[in-house]
Amino acid sequence: THRIKDYPVEMLEKNYTLDELTIKPESLTGWKRRHYLTRNLNQNQEVRIYITKGDWYTEQDMKRLKYKYDGTLANCDIPCVWKKDNWINWIFRGLKTADALFCVNSPNLPKQKGWEGQKFIEYSLEISYIPGPFDIFVTFKETSDVPTSYIQMDPNEWRKKPPFNITSLSPNSTFISFVASHLTEFRKTWIPTLQAHIPVASYGTVYKNTPWDSECKDFSWSNLKNCVISKYPFYLAIENSQVQDYSTEKLWDTFNLGVVPVVWGAPNTRSYLPHPKSAIFIEDFPNVESLANYLKYLVGNETAYLEYHQWRTMKTWPEEFEKKAYMSRGNMECNVCQE
Repeated sequence: THRIKDYPVEMLEKNYTLDELTIKPESLTGWKRRHYLTRNLNQNQEVRIYITKGDWYTEQDMKRLKYKYDGTLANCDIPCVWKKDNWINWIFRGLKTADALFCVNSPNLPKQKGWEGQKFIEYSLEISYIPGPFDIFVTFKETSDVPTSYIQMDPNEWRKKPPFNITSLSPNSTFISFVASHLTEFRKTWIPTLQAHIPVASYGTVYKNTPWDSECKDFSWSNLKNCVISKYPFYLAIENSQVQDYSTEKLWDTFNLGVVPVVWGAPNTRSYLPHPKSAIFIEDFPNVESLANYLKYLVGNETAYLEYHQWRTMKTWPEEFEKKAYMSRGNMECNVCQE
């Protein structure tokens, strides 16, 4: 190894790498570069993270994880041990020596860290979260330490889903659905206005007017919703509020169901769609009647409707969408370990 001013080149490269890691990535390339660097610095050492379950991290999340023979996460470039435990049992040696404690929207943390380098991580995908002595924040916001979208599966699988067969609708069929349990001001005032022009199949507790389909009833809640949504060519993807970066399963799940979302949500939603023409935006229409008439037009024009599914035939993704897919719920555990 040649030396520069008495320092090995390897030492200089390591210092440069550490400096680079102090800068938060903004692009897909930046995040992949960051994970490449952390993998090399890790040198195959186990990263141990203990978690609590909560509203946004449940037993179902644990069940989707796959592990290698040694108990570390599969499909992760560093050895990541991801375990659930009761933090009340703080005397347990594993908790005291864990690299991080992953807190699901709860301030119920130990009074002090098990060792100086231990990290407390806050995880919440809702707009509000509980403050606390956290070192790392995992939220939907692009400004958080580990920004995490609601995407839960490989979007390449979405392409395999055929578009809703618009020609299968009988005359005067209801062609748009809505599922929600939280009545916001916008939903309260806007949905009845739309219903004055076209029928809306509303499930859940907000303006419910349609019983759950019998063939969907035995599914879990998320699968139940998706089952009924898939029976209509359009879905009202109306978020709880219009907050930057806040796009939930209301948007993302529709792409795997073969339907077109009609969106009211984050002001920057367009910047990270799988394609500019993969969704319809309520704000693009001067009034509700214009939107209703446009949806009627699409129902009667298969060619025009299928334009909203053309993205399924394309081979590449826009970079901002690909970043959302990479920094997602489906990859969250590994992304946290690499942080």
